[in-house]
Amino acid sequence: MSDSHIPKSNIMKDDFGWEVPVETVPLPSQGVVYDPDSQLYKSETIDIKAMTAKEEDILTSAALLKKGETLNTLIKSCVVNKSINVDELLLGDRNSLMVAVRITGYGPDYNISVNCPHCNHLNKESVNLSELAIKFLEIDPVSPGQNIFEYELPVTKKKVRFKFLTVGDEKEMAKVRERMEKHFENFTENNVTSNLEASIIQIDHIADKNKIRHFVLNMPAYDSRQLRKYMKENEPGIKMQHNLVCENCTSASSVSVPLSREFFWPS
Repeated sequence: MSDSHIPKSNIMKDDFGWEVPVETVPLPSQGVVYDPDSQLYKSETIDIKAMTAKEEDILTSAALLKKGETLNTLIKSCVVNKSINVDELLLGDRNSLMVAVRITGYGPDYNISVNCPHCNHLNKESVNLSELAIKFLEIDPVSPGQNIFEYELPVTKKKVRFKFLTVGDEKEMAKVRERMEKHFENFTENNVTSNLEASIIQIDHIADKNKIRHFVLNMPAYDSRQLRKYMKENEPGIKMQHNLVCENCTSASSVSVPLSREFFWPS
């Protein structure tokens, strides 16, 4: 009998009477942007198992941290369906899974320190991660099953086709940044143009990456700003926002929830 036909015992269930819990996590993209051949196509949810000591090993791995692979390896370990390619995930979908994984491991309470936008006083707050809102995709791709969207620039009137960045795109950008840092001593990352270059697929009928890069570097600032605003407003993901009432000036404001060491290494 081959190994594949040997029944596998569930030691946790059969011997210890306990199983690792499984949670169903909504995908902000609802799966509409993924290729029909992908396991993620039209997937509105993904099942993840709760964090265990195995995942804590991932979080404390110096090698993974150095390579910048800690988060993606953690999510890959927790996703129940192992045929899912984590690199295909939109960053917004990945971040939704990240929050869900953290909750399964250490609970929803997350301690943060944020400055009041009005008086700059540093407030220490506790955020309930389970109450963060999901921002679902509300605009349609140019075709079903494609991560391609269209926007007309207000100044140049050019029609831009863009994509929402994926985990794979993030990895590739990190590799490019690392190469540039090695070859150029005074290299400084240009976040605005780098993100636009990675996101833009086509301008009118031009898809040549070198020509797109030239356009991005020389596009009117207003076009750049409005395109980035449109992408940010419509990118699916999880709303990392917290309603703050400042303990110093009592002003109410919505502040961004920072990702600090406390997120995966709570004190």
